[in-house]
Amino acid sequence: MKMKGEKMSITKIGVTLLIVGLVVGVVAGYGTGFILYQQQISQLESDISTLQSSMTALNSTLQNVQADLSSTQTALSEAQADVTSLQTQLADTQALLAEAQAELIPGRLPILHVEDWWIMEFVSNETTYTMTQNVTGEDPNYYIVYSEYDPPFQGMYNETDWIDKSTIDPVRMQGQGEYTYDNTTIPYTYNITFSYIYQGGVLFPLIVGKELNQTETYTVTSTMIIDGTPYTHEDNYTYTYTLEVEAIENVTVPAGTFTCFKIDMWNATSGDLIYTMWYSDEAKTWVKYIDYTTTPETTYELKDYSV
Repeated sequence: MKMKGEKMSITKIGVTLLIVGLVVGVVAGYGTGFILYQQQISQLESDISTLQSSMTALNSTLQNVQADLSSTQTALSEAQADVTSLQTQLADTQALLAEAQAELIPGRLPILHVEDWWIMEFVSNETTYTMTQNVTGEDPNYYIVYSEYDPPFQGMYNETDWIDKSTIDPVRMQGQGEYTYDNTTIPYTYNITFSYIYQGGVLFPLIVGKELNQTETYTVTSTMIIDGTPYTHEDNYTYTYTLEVEAIENVTVPAGTFTCFKIDMWNATSGDLIYTMWYSDEAKTWVKYIDYTTTPETTYELKDYSV
């Protein structure tokens, strides 16, 4: 019996040792795994820190690139503005060059500018009159010329003309004045519209020997104010003229001596001489013209100018 009891004790001891060994093995294995897990976590944390540093660096680089891009876009906008400005300057320079080249051609079509002005002087019925003309505006097709008479000529104070840039012929006139009838002063206004038919070309450029016919049709609408009541009247006229560029002559007038083209203008129907005109490229106007339709004839001369 004792042997049997001892055997059982030895068996229990062996089982206990086995269990203890298993527990120690499990605990040892767990401890090794935990250490490995901790090492992996530390590595991941290190990797995350490295990635965060890289992200910070990339964000900084991106901000620098965006700043550079913004600066480049600003520089590009400024360069485009400079190109636009240079293109405008080039167009202006080309226009000035074309005008300067045109200025070298004798008998050229005149190019007028706002603030150009001329003062003409003439005598009618022993009274000396001054007519001052100013270019006050322009649009793509017309120059606008304002004229004043001192003293009023035939009661006319002032007149505004719209001048065709391609021919220097008036297409419209409007003015105002007054005249005296039976000791009563009657104010009036007028508006004249013109149309033309040219045969043989137009007058400009002026070339000695050039001859052409010009049919002029115009409508005059005038309004008088009598005792506060307006009265309007309309008349229509058509005339055909023959113009010839006769010669180049030097002409002296109060404004100076000018080299001019001499042009004669006749009534194409009657053959009567109507005007003789002397045109100056320098003054861009008629420096002298004689009106043969008045009795006696009336001579207009340039007194001063600025172009």
